Amino acid sequence: MRHLLERFGGFVPSVVALTLPITSIPIASDSYILPRTSIVLAGACLGVGLAVLLPERHALGALRWPLLAAAAAAVLAFAFSISWPLSLIGSYTRYESLPVRLAYLGLAASTLWLLRSSRQRELVGAAFVLGTTVVAFKAWLQWFNHVSFRPDGDLGNANLLAALVVMAIPIAIDRGRRADYFTFLWAAAIVILIAGLVVTTSRSGALGLVAACAVWLTTSVPRRLAIATAAATGAALLGVLAFVFLSPLRALNDDPPELRLNLWSDALRLVVARPVTGWGEDSTGLVFGHFLSRDYAGLVTFDRVHSGPLEIAATQGIVGLAALTWVVVAIGIVAWRGRAELNVPGLAGALAGYSVWAFFNFDWAPATGAFWLLAGTLWSATLPPPVGGRVGGRGLSWQPLAAVALVVVAVLLAVFPVLADVWYLKGRADLAVRVDPLQAQYHWSLGQGLVAKHDLRGGIAELQRAADLGETEPSLYAELGDRQAQLGDLDAARSAYRRALAIDPYYTPARQRLSALPA
Repeated sequence: MRHLLERFGGFVPSVVALTLPITSIPIASDSYILPRTSIVLAGACLGVGLAVLLPERHALGALRWPLLAAAAAAVLAFAFSISWPLSLIGSYTRYESLPVRLAYLGLAASTLWLLRSSRQRELVGAAFVLGTTVVAFKAWLQWFNHVSFRPDGDLGNANLLAALVVMAIPIAIDRGRRADYFTFLWAAAIVILIAGLVVTTSRSGALGLVAACAVWLTTSVPRRLAIATAAATGAALLGVLAFVFLSPLRALNDDPPELRLNLWSDALRLVVARPVTGWGEDSTGLVFGHFLSRDYAGLVTFDRVHSGPLEIAATQGIVGLAALTWVVVAIGIVAWRGRAELNVPGLAGALAGYSVWAFFNFDWAPATGAFWLLAGTLWSATLPPPVGGRVGGRGLSWQPLAAVALVVVAVLLAVFPVLADVWYLKGRADLAVRVDPLQAQYHWSLGQGLVAKHDLRGGIAELQRAADLGETEPSLYAELGDRQAQLGDLDAARSAYRRALAIDPYYTPARQRLSALPA
């Protein structure tokens, strides 16, 4: 049994690495983000569950306290969240909830515990590169066939594809430089990956790739050349950044640097308003409207800060940002000290590339889950084989119970939401709310259905429930106000319109309808 667990558990990270880029579910409404979020949640739960059953496993070592601090900071932010349901389940198509934030950490820890050989670690990198190459090739086909202006390879967002490519290329370079029979395959993968990155037109992806290659090169050269290489590659990164800022690329995708800088300035005021614990996971969309200095509608989605560090500071406060910084610094120190180990330079480059990409974007499970998976893989590459005695004692111990509990959690958090979304697409919002009762989107749809069936009061009740669960779309509150006005409850309608304007002060329909109500 012991050897079976070790053998099976050692390949779970590879399965996650392969399926995370390529999985989509066409029969679900959110066929791109939700399935990959479920893979992150299920991978973390099952990975930790298998790890606790192992008689021997790696100690977390220097990663132990940073991970515990990051987990505690996430729980603290949830405890003081302005919307507990929203922070527990996540907003629709975003899902950066407390369980997802904890799953990232669990994915890193379980990968560290489960990977027990160099072969297993290499398989994680190979699986991730293969999966990302597939979606990059899809993106190229989408561009070639004019399917999309910004191809995304069925990831749902072009920048997500860019993040995955940025992490995959240094791994492929590191593996391809070894003289073996598969070098041409790694070279072919690099060509496809670069083509996929180009068609995304992602400037943050290009900067991330430069940083990834710079870190890979710095950690690959002999020690005596490391400092000089780091200085040269750092200068190259600054040069590329200056080129993007000063060239016509600055206005690419209608997103000039001034727009992003203004958004970040507004975000700083958001952070300062609640600096210690933040506003709660995934709550930016509810409160950012209070701090917007201009109308960003149609230019930048204002339910996110579009900067990873600022987004963490807004949702988890300075406590959360400090804790996650501690984790990243600890991983960076280990990567530098263990750069002579097999696979470390490529993995270090992948993590650095994502970090630069995330500075201009925000955490999102399809990319962020891969980051934490690769972080755990890197850490395991620097450790000796695990040694130690058996974890459990005689009779019924806590390990099997914990493993079963984690399987149950995986079903609740990873399987039920997908099932609910499949029913939602089929027009059965009544079934969707039964298996995923905290997702506001389904109550909104159910309310619309009841109104269409002339059950106005029932429809209003469901729309109100969606509002209470923390829906971040101002159009919900405008619709709720319309129905309440139709029922004759003008005070409730005013309240709904004002809440829509609190989320987006530039939302014209709510402003017009509020002014049209009699005094």
